[in-house]
Amino acid sequence: MFSIKISQIFKHLLIALLTLVLVSACNSQRTVKNRVINADTLIMLSDLQSVRLKTPDFSLYAAYRFTKPNGLLNVYIEGDGRSWVSRYQLSSDPTPINPVALRLAIIQAEQSKDDNIAWLARPCQYQANRLDFSCSPKYWSSHRFDQKVVDATNVAIDELMQKSGANKVRLIGFSGGGAVAVLVAAKRDDVDSLVTIAGNLDHQQVNDYHHVSSLTGSLNPKDIATKLKSIPQMHFIGRNDEVIPVEISTDFISIQKGTCAKQVIVAGVEHINGWKTQWPDLLGSITKDLNCE
Repeated sequence: MFSIKISQIFKHLLIALLTLVLVSACNSQRTVKNRVINADTLIMLSDLQSVRLKTPDFSLYAAYRFTKPNGLLNVYIEGDGRSWVSRYQLSSDPTPINPVALRLAIIQAEQSKDDNIAWLARPCQYQANRLDFSCSPKYWSSHRFDQKVVDATNVAIDELMQKSGANKVRLIGFSGGGAVAVLVAAKRDDVDSLVTIAGNLDHQQVNDYHHVSSLTGSLNPKDIATKLKSIPQMHFIGRNDEVIPVEISTDFISIQKGTCAKQVIVAGVEHINGWKTQWPDLLGSITKDLNCE
């Protein structure tokens, strides 16, 4: 009995300490070190455990919680992160200040204890103090949706599928992670369904909308939209999103000319702000409405 109490006290102290670290990291999170601490702390306070997955071209930071072999693996793909410091200045490191996809993955892990959950960071994120010579700045600017990025993500998902024992995957991508999810889905034959959240489903149209240069080295999800017409899809977009216009997912769905893809416009949500609050309820709509009817 005494040892159990000590263990519980230690656990509570550890959680308190990690929470203090997280708050401290949030207060000075623009440094790369503290952005890494932020994600590490979120993972440590959750049911997930972190791992680095090596692929031929990149080392990808990931986290997972596996509970049910031979089931469905939900893979969250992170957004573009801090790609740019300003409109004209490229960031020196794309690690997100606020890892939205990670936060949403943790919400599902907490809400659905039996679900297999994984989260994948994008190439070159969370690489502080690591020598990854593949991490040219082009991979968080012009080539952020390059074929090597898609291939690396597929290799990482293959490894997660093998570790989990799952036989089907649901791809869930936030922002630029939505673009990667689409491009990955078109290359796999084990995709149960596809979900995007504020997804960049046509970077050419998005960049034209913002009057910025095009992503010359990137594949464009819209170009392969018809390959997904038989996959159940749900594309969430915030009504107040000023980064990705509603028309992006509208056009992406209309090209498919089918019944599998649905658009859900979420009131009171911006590009980043609001998803964490809404996600518990939106998960319910995914379970109910993600089909080809």
